[in-house]
Amino acid sequence: MTGTLGLFSLVDLFQLLASSSRTGRLGVDHPEGKAKVYFDKGRVVHAEFGSAKGDEAVYKLFADERGNFEFQVGLPSPDTTVETATENLMLEAIRRIDENSKNSALLPDDVVPLYADNVPSASTLSLQPQEVALLQLVNGRLTVAELAEQSGTNLDEVKRLVDRLVRASVLKLRDKKPRTARLVTRLIRQPMLPGTVGVDKNILANWERALGEMPEKIACRKPDGQVLLFAVTPLEQVGPYILFSMETLALADLSVNVALLVKPVLE
Repeated sequence: MTGTLGLFSLVDLFQLLASSSRTGRLGVDHPEGKAKVYFDKGRVVHAEFGSAKGDEAVYKLFADERGNFEFQVGLPSPDTTVETATENLMLEAIRRIDENSKNSALLPDDVVPLYADNVPSASTLSLQPQEVALLQLVNGRLTVAELAEQSGTNLDEVKRLVDRLVRASVLKLRDKKPRTARLVTRLIRQPMLPGTVGVDKNILANWERALGEMPEKIACRKPDGQVLLFAVTPLEQVGPYILFSMETLALADLSVNVALLVKPVLE
């Protein structure tokens, strides 16, 4: 496996080698000299870059990602200078880059963080207190702006924390929260369970893509501001309408041709 840093990031390379349990040497022809990082069954066990060895060699390499790389399978490590778990090694390297950067990447306010697939156990990660506090609020529904509000933390700081945890593969991002739909009430002639309404299956599919799962309930805001909660079922070719049985319409104190602001709700 060969390539050029810049086209490939060290985070991606380390994650690939770790997840595939590779053993061998990652060599980087860096402008400042040859860097060597040895993996044993996916775990970094030794690194050297110039005069730096062990963890510091990895941090130095992450801080200046340049040069061509090559991974040679099966080469045994000549030494053991790294005891830190590979996930924590990458997380600390990313933290150091952030601390030395005046212009950290800032995420959009409405992006939604959620836990990454196969994220390492929190007990094995060396997380800082502010990272732990943030992760305790992440539920896959709150935007970055809402996380900042709930935590009482500066928005730019929350964005930096989220960005860091994304690069360390602790979190991943959805583009934004599901859009609120403006749907007009209509009567349905076929039987429907009390408290259940029908919504076009394409609208539900869009919400599923945004949320990562199909919503079973929706919240509807009436013109007077009252919010009602209903179970929802997908219907074919309903369009911009929300369909009620006569019973459910009456219980909700609604009539036909009323515009409701509708959004999905997860349990």
